[in-house]
Amino acid sequence: MKRIKFEAILKISDDLIIEDSMVNRTAGLLGEIESYDVKTNLDNETHQKENTNATDNSSDPFSQISSTINNANKIFYGSLSLEERKAVSLTIFLQANFEKINSDPEFRKKILNIFEKKFLLDQTLSQKLIDSSGENSSFDNFKNKFLDGDLTQILIYIWEKILSIGEEDDFEIELIENAANKFGLESSAINETKKQGNDRAKIARAIDTIESGKNAYNKLKAFEKTVLLGLMLSECSTIDGQISRENSSQLKRVLSTQFGISNNAASVIIEKKLNYSITEKVEKVEVYREKYDLVAFLWEKILSTEESINDGEMGLIRKWIRRLDISDVESEGARKDAMAMLNPS
Repeated sequence: MKRIKFEAILKISDDLIIEDSMVNRTAGLLGEIESYDVKTNLDNETHQKENTNATDNSSDPFSQISSTINNANKIFYGSLSLEERKAVSLTIFLQANFEKINSDPEFRKKILNIFEKKFLLDQTLSQKLIDSSGENSSFDNFKNKFLDGDLTQILIYIWEKILSIGEEDDFEIELIENAANKFGLESSAINETKKQGNDRAKIARAIDTIESGKNAYNKLKAFEKTVLLGLMLSECSTIDGQISRENSSQLKRVLSTQFGISNNAASVIIEKKLNYSITEKVEKVEVYREKYDLVAFLWEKILSTEESINDGEMGLIRKWIRRLDISDVESEGARKDAMAMLNPS
């Protein structure tokens, strides 16, 4: 014999009264009833709870994110917003180092500083997430929320953020490696996530250089100029702030086959949200010759590969060239210049 607790919510008519005999006749068929409890104002309690949660969450969006993560059965990387990625990343460090974060103020401070500097997450919000974890670790429960592919993607994202600002730091590297190891990744898999994260970090650093305005667009290094082209083509692929799946695939193919930027790294370009038009800014600040040279640089990238471009990809490139106020005739001249540069003979 075993003892169990069985809970159920019933919808009954308003005039029905629940008595012992009724409970024994119905639920008693399952076994001997030792005790039971009846709550008749459940609708009011639920309504009040929903209103309270709605008020709390609307006043603190980060609490809502934390609640979403804690209540999720599975965490899918592709469905996470940028803010949710930050929260999940912090929770990974929290669950992997739960006791030390809660017992060592200096260690906790280092974690908060990392997320403020590398993830641009306010320390107050980070502290709220740590506080919401309670007194006991739920590592196994949190670990089981990830499928292998989603865990890999979030670790690549963490590497990207850590490596995109400043020099490599031994404490930060060890922190990620230890967390990844605790989540079950082998050394080879951890190294691969770091490699892909570093590829993304290079793109992120190039974008920071472009946005800083410290160098004129025509003075950018070749890789930075390539990323600039990627940003502008991404902008041309965007309609009403969104890139369709078809346009995204088309753009990724151009970036991969013509620019040598992997799909993994290309996602940094595609996901970058600028509060201005980068193409319009280039068109306004660059003189004609500099814009012409940028088009020639694009043709150089295209002609230096054996991969051909299809009509849709060519349409995207023409759209960008026209936004720079360069005509098709001038673009053809730039293409010939690029070809002559690649084949001096």
